[in-house]
Amino acid sequence: MSGVKKTKTKTKTASKSVLKKISVAFEKEYYDELFAYASKNGMSVEEYAKNAIHEKFDSDRISNMIDYMSR
Repeated sequence: MSGVKKTKTKTKTASKSVLKKISVAFEKEYYDELFAYASKNGMSVEEYAKNAIHEKFDSDRISNMIDYMSR
């Protein structure tokens, strides 16, 4: 033997994932257009959709703040 001691390392895993997955279906023509646009911008369709949702949430939050402040 080389004198190297082998030990087992315990890894911690989360009991529940912090990510949730959704499934969305598009008509083929719309998906093809979405795929082409996302690819042109260096993204996958999933990345593009995720970014679009984030932008929509941010836009709505800003609109709600403006509405609240203008009252």
